[in-house]
Amino acid sequence: MTFISIIIPFNSENRYLKDCLQSLREENLDDIETIIILNGISKNNDNQTNIDTVNDIISEYEKDLNIIVKSFDNSIAVAKARNAGLEIASGEYVYFIDGDDYIFKGGLNKLIEVSKETNADFINGERIETFYIKDRFEEELEKRDNRVLTRNDSSDLEYSMELLTLKDSESADIFSALHALIKREIIKEIRFDEDEKYFSDYSFMIKVIDESSNFKSAENTLYAKRQRDDIINSPSLTDEADIDYFKYSIEEYGKTKGLIDDFNDKNKKDVLKSAVNEKILSYYLNIYSKKFRSNKKWRNENFDKMSEVSADLDINIIKNNKKEITALQNHDKKAVTKYINRRLAKAKIKEILNNLSMDLLIHTIYLNIFNKMKIKDDRICLISFRGDYYTDSPKYIYQYLLEEYGDKFEYVWIINDKKTEIPGNPKKVKRNSLKYFYYLACSKYWITNGRQPYTLLKRPEQVILSTWHGTPLKRLGLDIGNIYSGSPRIKNIYVNNAKEWNYLVSPNRYTSEILRSAFAYDGEILEEGYPRNDILYNASEETVGKIKKNLNLPEDKKIILYAPTWRDDDFYDIGEYKFNLKLDLDRLKEELGDEYMILIRTHYFIADKLDLSDYEGFAKDVSRYDDIAELYLISDILITDYSSVFFDFANLKRPILFFTYDLDKYEHVLRGFYIDIHKEVPGPLLFTTEEVIDNIKNIDKVVEDYKDEYDAFYERFCSIDDGGATKRIVDHVFRK
Repeated sequence: MTFISIIIPFNSENRYLKDCLQSLREENLDDIETIIILNGISKNNDNQTNIDTVNDIISEYEKDLNIIVKSFDNSIAVAKARNAGLEIASGEYVYFIDGDDYIFKGGLNKLIEVSKETNADFINGERIETFYIKDRFEEELEKRDNRVLTRNDSSDLEYSMELLTLKDSESADIFSALHALIKREIIKEIRFDEDEKYFSDYSFMIKVIDESSNFKSAENTLYAKRQRDDIINSPSLTDEADIDYFKYSIEEYGKTKGLIDDFNDKNKKDVLKSAVNEKILSYYLNIYSKKFRSNKKWRNENFDKMSEVSADLDINIIKNNKKEITALQNHDKKAVTKYINRRLAKAKIKEILNNLSMDLLIHTIYLNIFNKMKIKDDRICLISFRGDYYTDSPKYIYQYLLEEYGDKFEYVWIINDKKTEIPGNPKKVKRNSLKYFYYLACSKYWITNGRQPYTLLKRPEQVILSTWHGTPLKRLGLDIGNIYSGSPRIKNIYVNNAKEWNYLVSPNRYTSEILRSAFAYDGEILEEGYPRNDILYNASEETVGKIKKNLNLPEDKKIILYAPTWRDDDFYDIGEYKFNLKLDLDRLKEELGDEYMILIRTHYFIADKLDLSDYEGFAKDVSRYDDIAELYLISDILITDYSSVFFDFANLKRPILFFTYDLDKYEHVLRGFYIDIHKEVPGPLLFTTEEVIDNIKNIDKVVEDYKDEYDAFYERFCSIDDGGATKRIVDHVFRK
């Protein structure tokens, strides 16, 4: 007989299923069957989840995992999918894993070892919620203060129930069928309640516990319960449902307690009841009370239910907050409000003092003081690239406002280097300082070329003008698959950011459609061109000469600008990326040094500083030069890769070369592109330094060969830019 039947319901997101199946294959399991229940997947689904692409993934793992597939054409709930798997299962034990989750390093093997040693009815391990892809899960574990639950003095039953209810987790969920080996013999007559859409695990697991005679568990057996990183395109069941999660949770607590009360085994009853009560107490202290304090309407609607559920909490075994819990049980809302406010305030002060965190103190002042102060209708805050530069579209909007309106407005520039020269007399404020939060809280307008920090709360009267910072080539926001660097929560931050924008600037229809999709943005788009590109149409020869002079560039040489982007998987930390120069500067200097000079401009995310001391007079690092538009003006040729700079540079109708040495990886693994880079870009794709040199030497031929592509590209992406974008945008936003 098969030893384990693994049951996997699956309904969306191929990238999740690959992680799931890969983690199972890495367990190197023998004598298993893997039952995949395809839930409502057909040829009519999108390309990410249609039946053909899913079958391709399954076939990759079919032999190693002994996969059996059962398909349902119509979408079914997880309860019905698991029941369908149970009807097929032939193993001595059954193991449930969801198609968007994965196991961490031997997590299932350890459970199997315990099962073979003990022949227990129920063997479980710990589940950990994560947003991370499988390859980065270990990094998240390293950041946890208490990485796993430890057994200490608990009995087999007690520790098993602690793992089952996730004792130390703030999650509202109590029971889960995931990451447990369950003897199939004891669940012959037990099935998931198909009428229960959201919490079908609860009644199922109560029955499993009631039927089980002996319980075992294993420490350090981790199961990654993956949280969806895109609530728009791939929402979880509770994300996509318009439900009152608190109401459903509380109702399930009540039902669960009723089922536990029916147990004949007093020991099981007491242990399980204690575990559930611990969970309710944790939920109240860590989640419920915070929402209770911040949302008056929610507080009034849900206090009665919370008070009712708290009745079973044993006040005698509660170590802290006894008066607060007593007030809750006595339905004394006024007293509960007082205790919650006092407890949370003390916790905030303690956190600040323990961490000696000035940032936390400043943010607390911002939330509780600055955000209650009067907003000045004539104050404008501007920021570009996290305050590192005075540049991009906010710069040109500011200069136009200064010329047209003078001192009618009060201007505040968020700039980290206060020595930065900015015309007029704006206030200069360092990002994340106390003044930064004060001015943002009390300014009518925010003008930014990126995302505003999620720690900022836009007030209803405020106006955000987002200029964004480029025409997209590589996928961004919700259109990216897996996130390789930073937090996968970034996608949901994108969505929440975009909800607060009043206006979004776009240079063409293509960009408008992509930004709407990538940010789930439904606000007003100003499709007027980019203000930062106005200078490309309006700059005089005198301006160009002045820029060259400021950079100490020779008059007798042509200029090549090399402006590559960053790689998602090559980083030091969040927002700090490595840079490996793949162009051979020795060969370039040898072949082109008499006629050309090269300027190298890395992305502002790049943490590395270039050492070009060996190439003085030929190569110059201009990565910290504020305004890349000024570098376009003085450059005769642009070399880039997947950066959006070429969309702007194309306004000048000068030659562009694409040094795409890692094209296959970038296109198919890291990001992917919105356009067909092989056919639609206005220049050749080059893979070696020798090819770059050859094309520069024959640049006139490149221009001639790509004339038709360049003309079509310009018409599609550059035809709105004409030097007047700033005026049109300012007139629309400010003359109202």
